[in-house]
Amino acid sequence: MWATLTDHLQVIWGAAAALAIVVLLTPAVGGMARRIGAVDRPAGRRVNVIPIPRLGGLALFMGIFVPALAFLKLGHETRGLLIGAAVATVVGVIDDVSGLAWWQKLGGQIAAAAIPVSFGIWVDHFNFPGLGVNVLPRPLGIALTVLWIVAIMNMVNFIDGLDGLAAGVAAISGFTFAVIALSLAKPDPAILSAIVLGAALGFLRHNFYPARIFMGDSGAMLLGFVLATVAVQGLLKTASTIALYSCFMASASANRYCSSSA
Repeated sequence: MWATLTDHLQVIWGAAAALAIVVLLTPAVGGMARRIGAVDRPAGRRVNVIPIPRLGGLALFMGIFVPALAFLKLGHETRGLLIGAAVATVVGVIDDVSGLAWWQKLGGQIAAAAIPVSFGIWVDHFNFPGLGVNVLPRPLGIALTVLWIVAIMNMVNFIDGLDGLAAGVAAISGFTFAVIALSLAKPDPAILSAIVLGAALGFLRHNFYPARIFMGDSGAMLLGFVLATVAVQGLLKTASTIALYSCFMASASANRYCSSSA
């Protein structure tokens, strides 16, 4: 893994660039959110006692998109991933600003998930201990990939109820994915995972308790989309699925407990 890292220092530079961009852009995004009224008022599962701007996803998007353009090879699959990420962010921004009905949001999520699939990112087989390699029929693999991406997008959105929780889980997942990808000598998934790590850490600078900004649906959908898609693109499948699912389940339990106690 270390040999792969030294051969691909873009992993480090991508994470550093993402962190710097998000740290610098987030205050400006927060100011814009306040001006247009995209603020989260105390209610529901939120524990904030004053209105907090959302739309932090815009800073996260720039923190992921710009380093990705700079450090990744823009092959066919990578272009599909970035286009899908842009669509997921736009859907989230619309929901943060004006609100969407559940079916409109779900339709936007499915549309975003279908983009990388149409560019060739889908699960065509899986390897499970004791069962060996199992090849999936194309229609089933495509359907499961779309379902996986949409599910992770909503799981990140669900845990975005406590200051720093969703960004922290995304940072842990990004780090874990980068390590797995490097151990498998897959530099592009490692670079993108490290970029997610850097972006999430940069956002935590402004999102730790007491949070000065929330990522909103735009950020939650973006992070969920990228993490879910890079897991498929990098063929990390079983290992990444278990790591990601475990992180989200633990975080969801913490979110539910703390929200009920508040």
